[in-house]
Amino acid sequence: MKIWIYLALSMTLAGCSSKYRIFHDSPHSLLKLNEGYFSFVIDTLDALRTIEILNVETDTSFYVGNAAKGYTQITLKVPEGEYCFIGFDVYNLRVDYKDKGFCTYVEAGELNYFTQFTVRNPVTTARPNFSNFVKLLKSERPDICKEFINKDCSA
Repeated sequence: MKIWIYLALSMTLAGCSSKYRIFHDSPHSLLKLNEGYFSFVIDTLDALRTIEILNVETDTSFYVGNAAKGYTQITLKVPEGEYCFIGFDVYNLRVDYKDKGFCTYVEAGELNYFTQFTVRNPVTTARPNFSNFVKLLKSERPDICKEFINKDCSA
């Protein structure tokens, strides 16, 4: 299967009713007809809380949890559509991005790698680092990695 790499610095992430974070200890779950995997990496010097994503189609947001200091790979199973990374909490501060933050389109049936967010409070940059993403995904979700990336995820 092909992998879609999307980087759009001025889009928005929104929530939907059937989204969930894929943790390393959860069983692999097949995608439904209209669902795709939405993946990104966060590189931060400070732990982030309540990372907020916006579903542009439904104009609703949802939270995907925390990102520890260092690298955190986040993979979500979501309905096809446009999603934006719109903010997070760090320490006792809320950081919200203007103009809907960082956005991308998630295609159904695919592993959609968005980007690597480098957070240096309050500045965030978005640059793809696919090799780092594959390394983290291989470690945390080898089943998804093998299914969608193949050769780079072999033992």
